[in-house]
Amino acid sequence: MTRHSNKIKHKAKTTWNKVKTNIKETLFNIADIPSTSVQQLADFIQHHPDTKVTKKQMLGIYYAFYSLETEEYHYYLETNKSKILQLDGDYQDKKMVSYRSYRDYYQLNTPIKMP
Repeated sequence: MTRHSNKIKHKAKTTWNKVKTNIKETLFNIADIPSTSVQQLADFIQHHPDTKVTKKQMLGIYYAFYSLETEEYHYYLETNKSKILQLDGDYQDKKMVSYRSYRDYYQLNTPIKMP
């Protein structure tokens, strides 16, 4: 593949992900289904008073690891400064969200159905 075709492929994939996000958000709004996004969950976890935080420096890079358990929810978040590296959310031991910054499955603002 040429560099030009890789750019076109990446642009098409990015556009398709935006379309899917908009469709999900619209459907959740129409059905009145509570939803949130990875970014909103990360903000919630970081600012919740019951969140446990561990900070480490590895190879000169600072990381923060957050853990929060509320009622039947369990959240785990890893960040590097303001970048979200990983976010996992479980409800009643069932996976709600599994975000990894190196994957394209969830975007930071993709609506996620909340139980």
